[in-house]
Amino acid sequence: MPENARNALQIAHHRILLLGETGSGKTTQILSLPGKKYVHAFESNAILTLRGHDVDYDEYLPTTVSAAATSLTKGKGDPRSTVSSDVYLHFEREFDDRLKHGFFDAYDWICFDSATTLLDLIMDRILTINGRFGQWPNQDDYGPQMMAFTNLCRTLVALGKGVLMTGHLEVKQDDKTKAIANRPMMTGRLAAKIPLLFSDVFYTDAEVDKDGNSMYRLQTKPSGINKTIRTSIRGLDLYQDVTLNFAEPLHKQGLGGILAWEAKQLSLNQPQT
Repeated sequence: MPENARNALQIAHHRILLLGETGSGKTTQILSLPGKKYVHAFESNAILTLRGHDVDYDEYLPTTVSAAATSLTKGKGDPRSTVSSDVYLHFEREFDDRLKHGFFDAYDWICFDSATTLLDLIMDRILTINGRFGQWPNQDDYGPQMMAFTNLCRTLVALGKGVLMTGHLEVKQDDKTKAIANRPMMTGRLAAKIPLLFSDVFYTDAEVDKDGNSMYRLQTKPSGINKTIRTSIRGLDLYQDVTLNFAEPLHKQGLGGILAWEAKQLSLNQPQT
């Protein structure tokens, strides 16, 4: 039987893609999310940001990479080392096992920090499988990388949990129109396809005020060169201040504060029975 959207006001499983430059406060916003949080940390600085707070996590960092120089010219470069990468394989097996045994049931939010470094780990694994770890990827290496990442994201957003994934931006120029725009730093068509899986796509940025204090904000609507933005939360300003004051409850500030504000608005609009 079909459902009616009037009854969906309290469904609050936001799936958030948080994009921004390094140092724009993406990882810090995880601390403001309400409820119990689990973080897949693919970046070496993630736990330095989260340490001291009630956040469960696992780190998946490349322990060894090939230092052999390579060339874009086929057949040239230093002799290949025997170094390989199994970090993504370890993550993949652990993630699948946790799905089967209900590990994520205990959490309100599942976080991935970040998509950029996760994609690198997937490529490391594909090159290892193909016996070319440390070499420049071939064109046919990108297809399996894109498929693995897409399937992971589709599984993630179907868990019925709050999801937050961070990622970085790159500047691209359209070949036909010559227009310049920021876009997710993702392989090929992933930059357009992956945001479609998320309910909210925000951009983050940071600046320093006249007193030398760092200020952080979310861009919640598309404008200028920032096009890949949308939100399911109505009534937000174009820019939202998400600077966190660690002397105050974090879930009432930043991204968590925005979600709390939305929940309050939805409760006020709950249909009377």
